[in-house]
Amino acid sequence: MKLGILCTLLSFSFWLNAQTKTDSLNVDSRKLIGNWVKDYIDMKDGSRLTNPEVDKVTATMLIFRKDNAGVIILGKEASPTLYVTVGDTLLVGRAALYHIDKLTPYELVFSQIIPNTPDYLIYRYHYLSTKESASEYFFRQFIKPNIIKQSNGDTLYNFNKYVFPHYKGGRDFFQGTIYDDFDDVYQFSYEDIEKNFKYPENQAGIFKIAFQVSKEGVLKNVEIKESSDSTYNNQLLKAVWQTRKSWLPADYDGKKVDVVFNYEFRYGEEEEQPENYYYDDLVYESVLKRANKQFELKNYGKAIKLYTKCVLMKDEAFEALYKRADCYFALKIVKNACSDWNYLSVRGQKKAENLFISHCIK
Repeated sequence: MKLGILCTLLSFSFWLNAQTKTDSLNVDSRKLIGNWVKDYIDMKDGSRLTNPEVDKVTATMLIFRKDNAGVIILGKEASPTLYVTVGDTLLVGRAALYHIDKLTPYELVFSQIIPNTPDYLIYRYHYLSTKESASEYFFRQFIKPNIIKQSNGDTLYNFNKYVFPHYKGGRDFFQGTIYDDFDDVYQFSYEDIEKNFKYPENQAGIFKIAFQVSKEGVLKNVEIKESSDSTYNNQLLKAVWQTRKSWLPADYDGKKVDVVFNYEFRYGEEEEQPENYYYDDLVYESVLKRANKQFELKNYGKAIKLYTKCVLMKDEAFEALYKRADCYFALKIVKNACSDWNYLSVRGQKKAENLFISHCIK
């Protein structure tokens, strides 16, 4: 198997050298051996990453061993692989080819090899050397920031993609379904609470509520954290309590654990006020997912409102801006689409620049 990979890489390497005249990097492959954690991703021309989704699916850690065996780790999932280096070319598995741009004892930078493709469309990956094991890195990066020590000595976890309860929701279409995916748990529990809250849609308002799901799967400690209209507080509390039979306990490291949720609901004119927004990764991802769902359903007006909320929450919400422009374009509001593409092109987005030239310059 290793011989087959090596032959594949050698053949490609000879072809690549014949196609290019650039100087090769003199790579000492021994420096590659070790553990590497993801720092960031950009485009090969130095511009910012054009598709934020790429970062979510890129390995958080790479492990290269002496015997050409490696491990690709994404969050808590680990996949064994084989790798080979020839000159400045790295082959991972049987098909993933990369050019090693920089390799020191402390830093690894490599980029995709895609012939006849401009640099602004090629992803470049930056990793840093670490002495941590995969489990140590995972705990430090993803679990420890979400741990809350309670006064009784028990550990409470913030609701996050690695520690979360399961949820029995979606009663309109999938009655009895148990959701064990983080995004589904967030979406269906949030939507069930919002549906039962029944706050006037066109009335401005903001509500923040916290609640816990215990290691026994019991809903408890439901508490209003912020309310723009206290006359609706009891209704929101009731909406949360209506989910009490829908929860199954979270599991971490083979043990049932307590998890705390912090949900926020915004309505009416409050949604249009930038000063009311702050960036929260969990809230941002939820709103973006809801926007993408509306986009798939071709509810472009609703999608635009949600994408705008993303833009107000985050300075570089490039995905939301691209999708909002797509919505405007689908609705034939070309002027607004051009405005978003122009903004993105000014921020170094080559794809947006091409779209602006194609559709907005006459």
